[in-house]
Amino acid sequence: MSRRTRLRDGLAWLSFPVLMGGFVALASWGLARGYPPGRWGAGLTVANFFTILAVEQLLPRHPATSLFRDRQSLCDVGHGILLAVARPLGTAASVALLAGLSELRALAPFSDPWPRAWPFALQFALAFLVWTFADYWIHRSLHRFDRLWWFHAIHHDTPQMHILKSGRIHLGEELLNAAVKPIPLLLLGAPPEVLVLLRMWLVFDGNLVHSNIDQRFPSFAHYFLPTVQLHNLHHTADRRTQDTNFCGSTALWDVLFGTFSHPERVPLGALGLEASPVPRGFLAQLGFPLRQQVAGPAVLAVARGSRREG
Repeated sequence: MSRRTRLRDGLAWLSFPVLMGGFVALASWGLARGYPPGRWGAGLTVANFFTILAVEQLLPRHPATSLFRDRQSLCDVGHGILLAVARPLGTAASVALLAGLSELRALAPFSDPWPRAWPFALQFALAFLVWTFADYWIHRSLHRFDRLWWFHAIHHDTPQMHILKSGRIHLGEELLNAAVKPIPLLLLGAPPEVLVLLRMWLVFDGNLVHSNIDQRFPSFAHYFLPTVQLHNLHHTADRRTQDTNFCGSTALWDVLFGTFSHPERVPLGALGLEASPVPRGFLAQLGFPLRQQVAGPAVLAVARGSRREG
């Protein structure tokens, strides 16, 4: 093994802990110093994006893959911009919904269910488990029901993975995610500082699992860490693996509910969608899920055929 190969392998083993750990440490440091969460979070999100973009060029997992040669990159940018708009709107909707359901809080056996006396690390761990549990079932529903799948198909319709794919989410899907996922934590009364750090954590690991960075993990790590290998399996065209590894932030819920595929035991096939019905243009992609809602039974049957049961 050459010195250059050994160096590359060493960097691949360090890429996840350095990038994920470094940005989480920066997020925690800034929040502890009292930096405005909105501006600090936005600044780190931008820094994380461009850092991962740079590392993709230096340590690519698949050298032939590049967002600069991907004809869908401009569409990805468009979806990412709309995602940035949709996320606060969806969160505001969840807060408004929670206010309308305030009587549920009044029925709770104690006034403040959240364990504020716990150390911050334990509060964060609890918030992470609650959020990822909701994320798992919402994501699984997006695959299970056609009316939801049409929105989610935009995210899956890509034969290659790189940093821009983390933001390739249809406006309608992101509104659903942002409106529904925070409700359990808001209902439990999770404090803002926990929610802010959790949001940053999810951005960082979401970018890494969609990136084209060479990342190495010991075999056991796939059972609980957000590994790029797990998420690549989820993006395969074969529905047998596409309908596994639903939770991008941890494999815990997939293991518990029987939807886990270990990347060392399941071969990675082609990425994307078979016989994809998703159009190539950005505006057509925005309208695609809406048109599918009113499509006739024959059209639905044909399109669902591209997601055949394994």
